[in-house]
Formats: sequence, C-alpha cells, structure tokens
Amino acid sequence: MFARGVRILLASLQGLLSLEAQSWDTSLTLPGCESLAQEGDFIWVFSFDRRAEVQDTHVGGHLFRFPAQEETPFLREVTPPGVRWRPFGLAYKDGYLWFAHAPIEGKHEVWRFRWNGERLESPKSWRHPAFTSLQAVCAVDSIRFYVANDRKGAARWHLVVGFLRRRVRSSIFLCEYDTCRKVADRIPYASGLAYFPKDQLLLTSVAFRKALWVYQEVGEPTRLQYIRRIKLPGYPDNITSLGDSVAWVVCHKRLNGWARSLAFGGNRSRWMIVEVRFLPEGRFEARPIYRAPKGYATASAAVPVGNYIYIGSVFEPVLLRLKVEGTTPAAFLPTRKVVRPESRHP
Repeated sequence: MFARGVRILLASLQGLLSLEAQSWDTSLTLPGCESLAQEGDFIWVFSFDRRAEVQDTHVGGHLFRFPAQEETPFLREVTPPGVRWRPFGLAYKDGYLWFAHAPIEGKHEVWRFRWNGERLESPKSWRHPAFTSLQAVCAVDSIRFYVANDRKGAARWHLVVGFLRRRVRSSIFLCEYDTCRKVADRIPYASGLAYFPKDQLLLTSVAFRKALWVYQEVGEPTRLQYIRRIKLPGYPDNITSLGDSVAWVVCHKRLNGWARSLAFGGNRSRWMIVEVRFLPEGRFEARPIYRAPKGYATASAAVPVGNYIYIGSVFEPVLLRLKVEGTTPAAFLPTRKVVRPESRHP
C-alpha cells in the first residue's frame, strides 16, 4: 500500500513538469480509447472505433491491459467473450473491473468482472429502468459503484442538440449488491466521476458549468449531499483520482467544438489538463498544468503512470503517450511558457 502511494505521488509530481517541448508518442494504435483505468503500473483501456461504427453498427469494443511503464508495452487483449461490447466508462478497484455497456438497441447496463491475474471471470451486470445513456462509472469498493446517466438518450443528434441548448441533465446512481438507486439529480451534464474514500467525497464533472460539484456521502442508507463547486478554466470531461488529495481533469476550451467532435469526429477540440488539489478546511485549488497544441481531437482522460502520461480520446486512432523527464517541483517551473496565469479559488 505504501509503495503504491509513493508511485501515485511521483506520478502527480511528474504531471507538474514543463511539457511544452515534449512530443507525443503515437505508436500505440488503439482507435476510440475514450476511457482508461489504472491498476498500479498497468492500464486498462477499451478501444471502440466510433468512426467505423458510423458505417457499421456491428463494430464492437476490444479491451486491453498493458504495463504502462514499459517503453514498448505489450497490449494484451482481454475482451470478455459473448457480447459485442459498446463501452462507456471504465473503472478498476480491488481486483474488479467495471464498465458501462450502451448498445444502440437494447438496455444500457453496467458490468463487473473479477480479474484473477490472467483473465476476467465471474461476470455480473446491473440494470435499471432509468439507464438510458450511461456516461461514467466510478468504483467505491468491490460491491459498490456510482454511475452517471443522462436523460437525452444515446442517439448522436440527441447529444449535439443537448449540448448546443445546454439541456442535457444527468442523474447519479449508487449501485450496491443487486440494486441501484438515484442519489443525485438535475446535474447539467455529468461527464466524469471520481471517489475519494478518505473524506467520502464524490467529485462530478459538470460540463455545462465549467465546474466540479463536490458531494459527500451521508446517512444510512447512503445519500449524496452537495457541498460546494470547484471552478474550472474549461468544460470538464473525465476525472482521474491520484491518491487522497489530487485529481486530474481533462477540460475543453469551447463547448460547441467539444460537442461536434464527440458526435461526428474530425473536428478538433482544444483541451487542457487541470490539476485539482485538496486544501485544508475543505478548500480546493484548480490550475491548468498542460495545454494541448492544435491537431488532437477530443481528449477525454489523462492518466499519469511512472514516466508517462496517457491520453484517451473518442475518435483519435491512437492512444497518445507523453514521456516526462525529471521531477522538477512546480514552484521552479517556467509556468508562463506552459499556461496562462489563473486566479485561485478558495
């Protein structure tokens, strides 16, 4: 446990480096790797080619697990058999893997598998009548997880119209054992979730508000109580938790550009990585640590492992990777060359 904590801390420090001069590695061919999940030094990624799906609705997702610290990692396919997976969201916790399966026709559901070190086994699924467009899954422990669900449906035009009018509303469900129940509602598009067990906090990306909403678990049975919001310099997507007090959020500069790229691909959406750090007395600090250059479409998640930062995307044909050199503390970085000064929010 201590060694894992050290790795997470080092990964967070490496994310604070000056990245401007680095070049992206585009050798990992994985189209549509929107969601990433970390397991120590390994990464799980679901590749789902949405460009191909536009022409062929029978395209399915392929699940891979690979050693993320190796210079030339071996991408081992571990796709569960029996279903043509259409994945949204991915989470790993304590030997279990979760993901949402969102077929164009049929009920949306969340699946959980146990990883025995060689293969996925003991499948279990959760359904609910309200599951119409699942977006993000966040594991709490081996039997509990949170999932974000939209009301507009999974159709591509629903998403675009909802984004342009900012009318998509999301709910959060808590699933445990064999049941799922709504614990938060009317969120202006919940695109990402991250759980922090130390303080029993759930961070939710609120895409239409340029913010994270912070909820705390209270009562029996568990419900979510809204605590506060964290202002962000862009429209947020997925959240990656790094230990007990740091999270990374991928944010987009323009909402309309993000929506077009999500729906149709090809269009480029400018994005950044924002670090959110927990401060004493329930305060938070958010600041950009990397702004992407032009030419990379619709990043969705950023995960640091060892000397690398991995970036998932909906439509890009590769999983991007950035190698970070050194461990320079943030206070000594030439931040003016990487990000513009941002105001701090208590």
